[in-house]
Amino acid sequence: MHNHSSIRAAFGLVTVLAFLAGPANALDLSTTLRDVAAGNPDVVARAAMVEAARWRAEGTGRWSSPVLELGLVNVPTSGRLDEDPMTMRMVGLSQRVALSGAPGLARRAARSHVSADSAAQEQALSAVFALALEHYAEAYYARQRHDLAVAHASAIDRLVESARARYQSGRGRLDDVLQAESERARLIADRLTFQAEARTARVRLDALRGVATDWSDTLATPNLPAPGDSPEPWLASVGPHHPRLRQLDARMQGYRFGATSARRSIWPDLELRGSYGFREPIVGIHSLQPQDDLFSVGVGLMLPLYGAGREGAEGREMDAMARAIAAEIRAAQIELRRDILEAWEAASAGERVVHLLADTVLVSRQQAVEAAWASYGTAHIDLWRAMESTHAMYREAVELTRARETLMRSKARLVAASGRVDGLGLEPPKEGEPR
Repeated sequence: MHNHSSIRAAFGLVTVLAFLAGPANALDLSTTLRDVAAGNPDVVARAAMVEAARWRAEGTGRWSSPVLELGLVNVPTSGRLDEDPMTMRMVGLSQRVALSGAPGLARRAARSHVSADSAAQEQALSAVFALALEHYAEAYYARQRHDLAVAHASAIDRLVESARARYQSGRGRLDDVLQAESERARLIADRLTFQAEARTARVRLDALRGVATDWSDTLATPNLPAPGDSPEPWLASVGPHHPRLRQLDARMQGYRFGATSARRSIWPDLELRGSYGFREPIVGIHSLQPQDDLFSVGVGLMLPLYGAGREGAEGREMDAMARAIAAEIRAAQIELRRDILEAWEAASAGERVVHLLADTVLVSRQQAVEAAWASYGTAHIDLWRAMESTHAMYREAVELTRARETLMRSKARLVAASGRVDGLGLEPPKEGEPR
């Protein structure tokens, strides 16, 4: 009878493990997201590319540098500067001025493309955050399944010993021993599978964090709030501030500025020129005769005789691209709303499934296990019937971890679609933020 009680107590560990929290000093979700923002190689590379584009835009559309000219004019072959009255030392300066305003428009177009790149980077960061949430869930709940299998295997080991003892004493059956041995082998397979799943997911998670995997570093329980009673707060993110829509709008504005700049490029540029000539006193009959210095000023116009067709075609091309992106914005709004609604529905259903499994199914299974072992203790049912009931509870506990993992994946999809992690109670870290 004492042996039966110890087996029943060991099986009770399955239910306890299903609700255990992670260690207090374990890696949590907020720290994970900060690590991703600070150390993910793709995130860091995107940030550097945006910075490079920003500096490139700063140099776009600026005036060309003035031209300084120094020289000697009309020097006779003798090399003397005082023989010919037209010989002089000359300094000149010229500057090209764009009257069309095209450089300023080109600069605004470049800055719009920088804004688009920055928004694309933010959108990519949200996608990496969502992927990190998924890998975190996979690693954490696979480890829970592994621990459940270990606890259940410990109980099965005692069950095998009990079945063998009963069989050797003539009070048990051989098929009880064989079934218990078979169940122990299945649990070994479960444990190995769950361990591989947990380690694979952890490697993927740490790769996103940009760190080497430390197997002694455990994960905290991912307690995320429910997605809410209505999808409207999530749908409110589908507006001008959404990273994807902001990216498309900035690209559209960039094309519009570029189109206007291209059309204005056919306007002539103004070139201002000026020079000053210093003349030496010229040798006269009896003395040196001083001469007045000379200066020249001029205005030139660049005639766009050969570029008008090219710039006009380029402007029409950019106008067409802007119209295409305007349609793409509308399509993106529809797609984002669809993705958010799908993810919210899945998360809401997942919350109900988790509560049913944890609060009803698993509790009922626990009561059924207690009843089965009580009946076994009074010889009303055989050992295999009691073991089947306990194994069913183990399978329900495993199913609960899978339901929780699926629920967290749905919440990760909400993050990817909305661009928000604050909706799940997490503080949104910035890329490059210190760990």
